[in-house]
Amino acid sequence: MGITTGMKMYNAQLSPYAARCRMAIYAKDLDVEFLDLPNPDLEEEFNRLAPMHKVPLLVDDGIVVPESETICEYLEDKGLGVPLRPKDPAATARMRLFGRIGDLYLMDAMGELFGQINPAGRDAKLVAQEMAELQKAMGWLEAYLTGGKYAVGESLTLADCALVPVIFFFEEIGPMFGSVNPLQAYPKTEAYFRAIAEEPSAAKVLAELDAALRRMMAG
Repeated sequence: MGITTGMKMYNAQLSPYAARCRMAIYAKDLDVEFLDLPNPDLEEEFNRLAPMHKVPLLVDDGIVVPESETICEYLEDKGLGVPLRPKDPAATARMRLFGRIGDLYLMDAMGELFGQINPAGRDAKLVAQEMAELQKAMGWLEAYLTGGKYAVGESLTLADCALVPVIFFFEEIGPMFGSVNPLQAYPKTEAYFRAIAEEPSAAKVLAELDAALRRMMAG
């Protein structure tokens, strides 16, 4: 039984951004109702609450919070469950840096590549361009990670919540474009990912992402 919050979150199981929030919620052991989209019964209310039409979207007693990073910070500011934000300003800055690398550089490139998964309509020039950007961003991530179990310090932080879904998709998307073992070129990132995957909240999110991806590929 988790900590009662009365919150609900519009969710999509395959969204790396929603997964980021779910991982924070699981780590904090919060009782949050997930409203899974797409769902025609939820469409009208979601569209009214979300002018950006993006998941995740958190609703807390009439307060509507969009955007995954903002949601995770909101949960921290509420003081619910175990803290996932370091107290040290330098460690907090490092935590936020990992979130920015994931959001702005890794997911931006992967977002373009997701549209190129089908070889029949693939734009080879675009794929080459985005793969180069993705590899550059992975190099930055590799430079900042230590190879330890956690991205920052000795305990789970919001940096881990941001990175786990992103690295999952990096490892999954690589073979679709000819890279059999994409993490091999980034040993610190691979060591980190294998270690953090054993964390209960990360393991739960990774299992959800894997199941959702298999459903999408089968359908």
